[in-house]
Amino acid sequence: MSARRHGPSAQARREALLRATVEVTAEQGVAGVTHRAVTERAGLPLATVSYFFSSIDELAGEALRTFMTEERETQAALAEGLVAAEMTTDEAGRAFALAAAPRLPETLALFEALLHAARHAELRAPVADALEAARSVASAGLTALGTPDPEMLAPAMTALAHGLALHRLAEPGCIDEEGTYRALRALLLGHLLDNGHEELALELAREAQPSSAATSAEE
Repeated sequence: MSARRHGPSAQARREALLRATVEVTAEQGVAGVTHRAVTERAGLPLATVSYFFSSIDELAGEALRTFMTEERETQAALAEGLVAAEMTTDEAGRAFALAAAPRLPETLALFEALLHAARHAELRAPVADALEAARSVASAGLTALGTPDPEMLAPAMTALAHGLALHRLAEPGCIDEEGTYRALRALLLGHLLDNGHEELALELAREAQPSSAATSAEE
């Protein structure tokens, strides 16, 4: 059933279900997403899920798509803002590293969905949509930074960002924004060198040196 056909009150209930689904997924995994768990979290009658969704799998998939749409809009706005602010590539890279920090419960819910999709085919379509959205955000950000062949690098950049975020969730404090920045920067420089953009790689490396030196001095 299309969300556009619901009145404001019904739409609010639908959105409450989606948010509750993300929270339950983060806490219990996709397997914990049941009619009762979601409606209790949302404070709604048990039959509410069936009114809006044909199955619990459809609800889980829609919650994931909704979260990734919001995330894509946020990151796209960040990319546009960096261009408008005329930041250096180093400054922009640090801003993206800060934005890549995991958020609860959304990031944990995404990882739970990835694991579930590896074992259950019914969630693979929305997970594939979510990953494609994340890669498109990475590609847009790399384009904003003036990176050659951004679509080639975006999948690896997305996978690295997700891996770093997962480690930060599993062991809080093991990697900070500076560590995330350095890892993403190393991948970018390697991509440039591997694809014949040595001068640009050297330029970016030199650009980051003052910040690195300042960090060392402070330590």
